[in-house]
Amino acid sequence: MASRKIEDLIPEMQALAEAFKQAMSDNDIDFIFTCTKRTQEEQNALYAQGRTSEGRIVTWTLKSKHIEGKAFDVAIIANGKITWDEGAYFVVGAIGEEIGLKWGGRFENPDMPHFELKEDSAIRP
Repeated sequence: MASRKIEDLIPEMQALAEAFKQAMSDNDIDFIFTCTKRTQEEQNALYAQGRTSEGRIVTWTLKSKHIEGKAFDVAIIANGKITWDEGAYFVVGAIGEEIGLKWGGRFENPDMPHFELKEDSAIRP
């Protein structure tokens, strides 16, 4: 099972995840980390979903930044329940970008809950 632990990310991404967590708290947005690091086998299984196995397509790549410990996914909690309302994720995406993360909501195939390390990243908590 994929990790939800910040400690499983590379050090630079750990610092950004902590800064993200603080920024979310500062903005009174409740959330959880749903995935930090995953194995290649886990990524392969996710990629198979909606293609060669049951379920809907949830990823478009076999080379996820999660495998390298350079990405995390979140879920926003509203009224005690996880919400996937896209509008809420635009606010969260802006928070992530402000601290220097690359937000999946801007991908060609948007991945609203996804944040990853920019290749030219400089930590700006």
